[in-house]
Amino acid sequence: MTSRHPVDPQNKKTDVTEDLTHYDADVFTLDPKVMAEAEAPVIVMDAHGVPLFANKNAIGFANGIRDGLFPEIYQLIRRTLTTPGGVVEMMTFEVQRGTATLELTALPTTKNQVMILPRDVSMDRNLREALIDSRQRYRDIVEVSSAFAWETDETGKFIFVSPRGALGYRADDIVGRFPGHFLLDTADKDSEHVFRSQKAVRDVPIWFRRSNGRDACLSVSSTPVYSREGVWIGTRGLAHDITEQRRRESEVATARNRDRLMTYIVRTMRDEIDPLLVLKGASEASTRALACSYCIIFKRNDETGEMELAAGDEDKGANEIAQQALAKLQGANETFEAQIGKYRILALLCHYHQRNNGAVIFMFDADHPEPTDGERAIMTEVSDQVGIAIEQAIQHERILTLSRTDGMTGLLNRRAFFEELKRRHSRLRRENAPAALMYVDMDNFKLVNDIHGHQAGDDAILALTKVLLDNVRPADLVARLGGDEFVLWLEGADINAASGRAKTLMKESAVLGQYSGDAQHPLGISVGIAVHDPDSRETLEQLVQRADQTMYQVKKVGKGRFGIAAAPGSKDPAKIED
Repeated sequence: MTSRHPVDPQNKKTDVTEDLTHYDADVFTLDPKVMAEAEAPVIVMDAHGVPLFANKNAIGFANGIRDGLFPEIYQLIRRTLTTPGGVVEMMTFEVQRGTATLELTALPTTKNQVMILPRDVSMDRNLREALIDSRQRYRDIVEVSSAFAWETDETGKFIFVSPRGALGYRADDIVGRFPGHFLLDTADKDSEHVFRSQKAVRDVPIWFRRSNGRDACLSVSSTPVYSREGVWIGTRGLAHDITEQRRRESEVATARNRDRLMTYIVRTMRDEIDPLLVLKGASEASTRALACSYCIIFKRNDETGEMELAAGDEDKGANEIAQQALAKLQGANETFEAQIGKYRILALLCHYHQRNNGAVIFMFDADHPEPTDGERAIMTEVSDQVGIAIEQAIQHERILTLSRTDGMTGLLNRRAFFEELKRRHSRLRRENAPAALMYVDMDNFKLVNDIHGHQAGDDAILALTKVLLDNVRPADLVARLGGDEFVLWLEGADINAASGRAKTLMKESAVLGQYSGDAQHPLGISVGIAVHDPDSRETLEQLVQRADQTMYQVKKVGKGRFGIAAAPGSKDPAKIED
């Protein structure tokens, strides 16, 4: 029976009047002192259900009865008074912490009174129910769980396995055998020991062999079993198949490692501002990330179509082997893998928008383990990133070329020429070497455009460009300053060398005559030269000014001539020759 009024029968608050706890020796036939000091709860009630006495452990329950919280007690009192020997009844009450089950022993006494002895059996009842539930729960879990239960005896032999068996084996195939029979490594004594451990173990990964021969990883937990005498008699536990979990964890770990390495490589590439240095950074970062000997990158030259070394190593032997691998790669499909010399080679082509623009050659020592799938994936991603970096480098070179060259002639423009001239002049002062600055200006060029049109003028400029380029060395500089004005820097040339070069140009420029506006105004060139004196302290600005003033004097004297400026600091006029 359940009361609707919550109360805690163990409540120690004593709001019952003091005369309830005061006993009268004339009222009770039992020893009142014993009842008052008893550890067990004791309540004495009259025939109407009014508490007359309650010891210290029953005060709370008596208060609740007096307050009418437990009306079921009144029926118990009436049954007790009419039942010889008393009544024992189980009652469940709602209390603040949930419910409480009491075993109430009600005994009739003299003077038409009832003594009640309550005993809280909530825990006992809950334990019995929990035991029944836990047994059923264990049985259900064993039946439906992906894990299987097992038990071994003191020899370590299986004496019980879940009825449905495990790893493709029937239970009968396992019972009676030792765990070592099923281990992937039959010599793995540590793993076998788990099944006869005298200490509890948790989640120990052990590799087994399935009935079909494939591998399986089990997570095994066990606990020792002891007899009533405390003697160890075996071990029991659960084994859970975590093969798929391990595979996923391995894949996740591989993916995370790949992402970490690729992040490092890409970040290294992005830290470089100069696209040409990006390839060098990619090579160095890939070498470190993949623990390979070398990572060598080739870039396709758009003009020649040939592969050029873009990022490599100072080891010429390694670069030569990379060249061999590149030749093999170009004859293959997209990848080439082999051993060349003392290196294991894995070469991949790079692409940008489906267009092959380079290649990456990964070189490992011959005794290096074969690259894993994860490492191969990284190398493929590196080749993709390098393909993008190569395109950026190519575009950078194009932009740089456009910003430094004259659009019509392909010669250096004014800005690029003077930037380079500053470096050259500074080096000359350190090396104490000569050089010559030569201004070249076309004569009667305006008439060409006016009479024959701008196309003829462009053809004439290109013709002079060819003459200049044909008569300079690789170390020299040639630039178009604008319009029909050109300038040359003759590296290491003294006065004699500069004069000889000027005479050659005057002779070779005769081809410009065909573009002349008319016979009275032939198209030709005038040249002004200033030679750098290694012993002078002349600045670059002063050198340029001497060459420019010499050109002015040549034009003033007459066209079709060249002049050589006087030495720095001299007031002599320029020496002008035909």
